[in-house]
Amino acid sequence: AQGGRSEGTQEAEQKKEEGEPMSEFRLDGADVYERNEARTEAYAQALWTPAGQPVLDYLHGRGLEDRTIRHFRLGAVVEPFPEDRPATGRLSIPALQSRGPGAVRFRAIQPEATPKYWAPAGTGVKVFNALELLYPKQAIAITEGEIDCMTLWQCGVPAVGIMGVNSWGVHYRYLFDGYQHVYIAGDNDDKGNGRDFMEKVAAQVPGPRAVMMPDGHDINSYYNAFGRESLLSHLDWEE
Repeated sequence: AQGGRSEGTQEAEQKKEEGEPMSEFRLDGADVYERNEARTEAYAQALWTPAGQPVLDYLHGRGLEDRTIRHFRLGAVVEPFPEDRPATGRLSIPALQSRGPGAVRFRAIQPEATPKYWAPAGTGVKVFNALELLYPKQAIAITEGEIDCMTLWQCGVPAVGIMGVNSWGVHYRYLFDGYQHVYIAGDNDDKGNGRDFMEKVAAQVPGPRAVMMPDGHDINSYYNAFGRESLLSHLDWEE
């Protein structure tokens, strides 16, 4: 490798420049993190340009502050990498780990767009904000999705996000060993899936404190409607 980059990364960059498809390109473990870092950084920079303004406006509309947006390295897909072309115009959400971004998912900013979330084939399911698990505390919260997780972080609540009831793996329970309390908030805006998620997770973690959000709300919408203090009170979060 030259200049600290692996041959795999150089080949990926060449394919990106030439606009070649990535279907036959394979990365080893180290190169996956390198490429995810390149994707994350490019999209994060694009967010703060005029072309990224629609995505930034969407994030501000969801009540996320600039410090939160920068902390989680959120981005806008303005000039997509080849594997991300279907995500053009979407919000990029990297799953940050100690080695770097372990995966990148993309969310539509238009309410009517489908699918709401998209990721290249083989991205896999990741725990969002897994770095929070490296700093032991007495309590932590588990949310259904990234935006709810970021909302709690912004409120000063340590949290991780799981991508829905079907994404919870039985082995995830071991991530929460040692916590006295694990808070799980069930979304109440998704035809019962939120309650299923809450009950499934609560049955498998230590010291569960399960709370359903009021009718029609998830964590983010409740925060935007009623504010931080009301949200923490509803969760019965002990600061």
